[in-house]
Formats: sequence, C-alpha cells, structure tokens
Amino acid sequence: MKDLTLAICLYNAARYLPQTLQCILDQTVQDFHLMLINDCSTDDSVAVIEAFFAAHPRQYELVSLPVNGGLCAGRRYVEENARTRYILFVDADDCPYPDLVETLYGKITSDEDIMAVGCHLEYMGSEGEKLTGGIYLGCKTKEEFYAKAEAGKLIFMQPTAMYDRLVALRVGGHNTEGFPEGKPRYRDLCEDLDLWCRMSDLYTEGKAIVVVPRILCRYRKHESAMSTDSMGMLLRMKHIKNNLRRRRRGEQDLTFIAFRDSLTADEYRSIRREAISADSLRKGYFRLKNGRVFTAFYLFLRSFLANPSYIWQKIKSNLIRR
Repeated sequence: MKDLTLAICLYNAARYLPQTLQCILDQTVQDFHLMLINDCSTDDSVAVIEAFFAAHPRQYELVSLPVNGGLCAGRRYVEENARTRYILFVDADDCPYPDLVETLYGKITSDEDIMAVGCHLEYMGSEGEKLTGGIYLGCKTKEEFYAKAEAGKLIFMQPTAMYDRLVALRVGGHNTEGFPEGKPRYRDLCEDLDLWCRMSDLYTEGKAIVVVPRILCRYRKHESAMSTDSMGMLLRMKHIKNNLRRRRRGEQDLTFIAFRDSLTADEYRSIRREAISADSLRKGYFRLKNGRVFTAFYLFLRSFLANPSYIWQKIKSNLIRR
C-alpha cells in the first residue's frame, strides 16, 4: 500500500486529534504515508501531534502552511505534493473504523475504471455521542454512476473518500481560483462536490466513482454547524451544476465570481428562500435534540414553508439507507 497517502487537513483541532490519530493507528493496514497539513492553527494542535507520535511512534509528515488558506487550499497542497497515486482524506475530528483504509483501498485497486471510492458515515456529536442519521450518498455500482453522469446529475459523495490523485489533477484538482477574497471563503464550500463533478466528466472513458455501502467512519456533527453559510453553499452548488451543464455542452467553466454576477434578482431571491429553509431545518434539528420541542416545530414549519421539497431531500440523503 505504498502508493497511498492518508491526509488530515487541520485547523485548531487539538481537542479531537488524539482520538482521530488513534483511529488511524488502529487501522488494520498501516503501509501508507501519513501526511498532516497544519493550516496555521492557533491552538496546541502541533504540540498534540508531536506528543502523540512521541508516545506512539510511526511515520508521519507534518506540514505547516505559511498562510491560512482554508480546507480547499490544504487539499490542493496534498494533491500537488503527495508522492503516491492514491489519496484518502480524513477530517481532523472524525473517527474511522479500523477497516476503512483496507476496504477502500481494496475497492479502488480492484478495478482500473474506479477513480474514487467512498463509504457510508454515521453521525456523532461533539462529545462523541451517537446521533440519529448519517451520510448514505453515492452510487454503489459503475452502471449506476454511468447513468447519473450521462444524465448530467451532480455527483455527491462523502468527504471521507479515496481517489486517484493523477486523475484529480488531470481535471484540475481542488479548485482555489476565481473566488472573491475574504469571508465567506466560497472555495471551501462544496469543494469536494466540485471535484467529483469534474471527475465525472470522464464517464465517457469508462471511469467511475462508487461507494462501498457500509458504515466505515463516524462523522462528527457539531452544534456550531448551525452557523453554516447555507446561502454560500447553495450558490456554490448551483455554480457547480451550471458548470457541469456547460461542460456537457462543450463550453468553458465560469469562475464563481462570473457565475454569481450573472444571477438575476429573481434567481437570487429563490436561492435565498432555499437558504432560509436549510438554516431553519438545521437549527430545528439541534433545538429538538436539546428538548426545545415547540421551537423546533416552529423552525421545521418555517423550513417547509420556505421550500417544501427541502425536508424530503434531506431525509432521503441523510436518514434513508438505500
């Protein structure tokens, strides 16, 4: 497995790193290169990493970036600097089960047509408590993927995925260009979806993106996710969809700035309604979790009235295991 890099991009993750790193050491196979990308953390993340591996010796490479560039820039750094064919990203606060690496590596190397492979994830809370639901997205077979790609559908997959680095770079890798400066940092929104969709163009060559329909990782879902920029996420998603359609027509991609500036006032208002629905549903979930039933009901109703189809879409993608 010398042609695999397992990479963790981190920023102020000291609280969770020991548990995540222990999960890496517990993997059933260990013959991979471990790369940790420190994106200018201001907490004790670096000290935690050094102390952990002093107590649990194993190969690791720690890269401290000179400027805070965000998640997308960190992933792009790995794509450009890893020396292996395959990459697997694990979030700095997630907990892979012991057979994650072995299972995904076995799948992606079993078929030259497979360029990326993901798995199902189950939710846990900030303290590691089990939460309802998970992420059960993705095509289970090449044939299912080919049908979606040919139909010009967005290719959703979990962030915990293994993929062919050279194929990713061939289609541009994680994209950091064409975004406005400052916050929100749009390039860090839906950055994986953008890559999967550009890779999906290669379905014409028989290449495929699939998932192993097993839960192989616990995904930490923080209550702070209530502050997620839904408007920005939706703008990015529509930008990615627009570019997917353009490529299918043989046209060039638009930068995010060019796409955003092309939206009409009516289109922008429609996206704003979708964002209200998404924000209300997310806040309602955490209010319900904290026992605030009436507030949760109000927020769920607000979500439904803003966009009736949104709740069903979330149920299908996050709660129903297909």
